Amino acid sequence: METPSRLVEARADALAHASVEAMYQDPFWEARYGAERARRFGDEDARFHVRYLVQSLDEHRPSVMEGYARWLRTLLVSRGMATLHLDLNFAGLATALEAEGWGPGTEPYEHVRAAREALRYPEGPSRALQDDASELSRAATARLALYLTPEDRPRLEDELRLQLSYLADALDAGKPALMADHVRWYLGFWPRRGFGLLAFPSVLGMLKLVLGGRHPQARVLLATAGVSWDETRS
Repeated sequence: METPSRLVEARADALAHASVEAMYQDPFWEARYGAERARRFGDEDARFHVRYLVQSLDEHRPSVMEGYARWLRTLLVSRGMATLHLDLNFAGLATALEAEGWGPGTEPYEHVRAAREALRYPEGPSRALQDDASELSRAATARLALYLTPEDRPRLEDELRLQLSYLADALDAGKPALMADHVRWYLGFWPRRGFGLLAFPSVLGMLKLVLGGRHPQARVLLATAGVSWDETRS
């Protein structure tokens, strides 16, 4: 009987393809990296995820995937991505595995789950921000409801979780410039998100408000990285 590692290896190309295909529907990737480059590197990363999963299964050590996730996060953050992007990649791989019969409780699925868990910062302001991201996103979205259709509210919550992921990464790295660079680029990209009259500075301002006193370091960092209304008109 073939081992899980050999079975996963035999389905590597199909798993890699299935894990990222939905990702390319997000206009972020084409806008940030160009269509050809985004797909080429996205496909390559997906294949690497499966290769490391095979190695992890060969050794029966989820720590292989955990170490890979942490190492890759550092690399991708330096290239304009956020922890949430990588987590979504791993979530796509978990979904692809489940479609092939390796669902929760199976060794391949649980090794990917371990990789996703490894993306949680161990402690400090970044971990606290990750833990509260969903609650903060809901709170900010509720306060912006007048700008939104009911269909747009879940999309904005997703957007806010992404911005908080960038913020947590900048906090952990101790590099406010990471968030500032992201905000400057995202300001030009924001209209493609399709939220009508809801401006990106308003979104950031609401995030600062809901961060309040519970996340003072994150609030200060976001304030230094923000944009003004004058910048939106330049």
